[in-house]
Amino acid sequence: MQGTDKLNTKTNLVYVLTDVLETNLLEMQVEFKKQGFELRHDAKRNFNTAIASIKKLKRDLDSCSDSTQENFGNDADVVNALLLTIIDRCGDDDEFAFKLFNYIKSFPSKLNMDLQLDGAFEHLFK
Repeated sequence: MQGTDKLNTKTNLVYVLTDVLETNLLEMQVEFKKQGFELRHDAKRNFNTAIASIKKLKRDLDSCSDSTQENFGNDADVVNALLLTIIDRCGDDDEFAFKLFNYIKSFPSKLNMDLQLDGAFEHLFK
């Protein structure tokens, strides 16, 4: 993510993932309507609550410069594209996901973060 360092990476990630979640919720709603589906009353209430909460979280970014806001949007688009591509290519093949994970880890770190993420794949080795 552009302009990040170890100190603010997790905070930035929360805002980026919030944007990713909002994008996918809204796209899901559009796709539901296209296919003639509608959320049940309780699900629709939860959906609306989630969207409203996301918008409140994103208000924090209103005080940022236009370029910073644009960077967050660009980062969210990139993260969303990466996630959707990984999901599409891996499906439910966790072994392939692990290979992809290790491939990505083979590149040098840009932020020198101490990432202990291998535990996400422990179920493959039991």
